[in-house]
Amino acid sequence: MRQFNVIVGENGRMIIPAIFRKQLNLKAGDELVVKLSADNDIVIHSPKQSLRKLQELFKSSSESFVDELFEMRRKEEI
Repeated sequence: MRQFNVIVGENGRMIIPAIFRKQLNLKAGDELVVKLSADNDIVIHSPKQSLRKLQELFKSSSESFVDELFEMRRKEEI
């Protein structure tokens, strides 16, 4: 994992290293999500990354979520 030191400037601004911007294809005006983890680590990711992770989660599921929802619905009707 690559690591760089960055300086927090006025108004809390930081510069994301160019190598990261290029690898993530980040452009001026792109939206990022910033979270604080339970361990007080700052986590930054793009909404595109979140979507990809969510799609992988659903893709890797062995059971169809639609079938699972139908089954839950059937149990509610009983």
